[in-house]
Amino acid sequence: MIGTIRNTALLLILMAPISEAQTGQHCKPESIAPTAPSSRFQRGDNGSVVDTRTHLMWRACLEGVTGEACDEGKPLALTWAEALAYVPNANGDGGFAGHSDWRLPNIRELGTLVELQCTGPAINLAVFNNAPAAGVWSSSPSGFHTHYSWYVDFVTGAFTYGERAKPKAIRLVRDLH
Repeated sequence: MIGTIRNTALLLILMAPISEAQTGQHCKPESIAPTAPSSRFQRGDNGSVVDTRTHLMWRACLEGVTGEACDEGKPLALTWAEALAYVPNANGDGGFAGHSDWRLPNIRELGTLVELQCTGPAINLAVFNNAPAAGVWSSSPSGFHTHYSWYVDFVTGAFTYGERAKPKAIRLVRDLH
């Protein structure tokens, strides 16, 4: 009887909604060196972020999200094919921030945004405001399975691959010329 009560109590605890205090980014700056420090990035007034180390320009917000603090709208959830098809449309009508050469980043480029001292999300929130802990597609197909492509899981910062038919967010990038 006592075992049943304990099991029931444990089940109720596990099923309880997670409170706001339990969610959100968790960082360990005292034990892990920063991998994407704010000093490496320059935030533009036009919704862009320049990485001075990689010489890439990123859109500050995920696609589908706008606002100075990336707090308006919600991220698009696209399959890999939809993500690839989205890019030419995003570059139409003058593009974004005066540029029409935006693209999906490859997995190595996308991985440069991972802040390994943080999880939930594993990204520098001082630079990429309100970035969710979500999977973000890269343009890199998987060499292991023909129906998989690489993405970064910004919950943990892991580089992984997944089925192309499962929707994920996208963040566009361009090369600085």
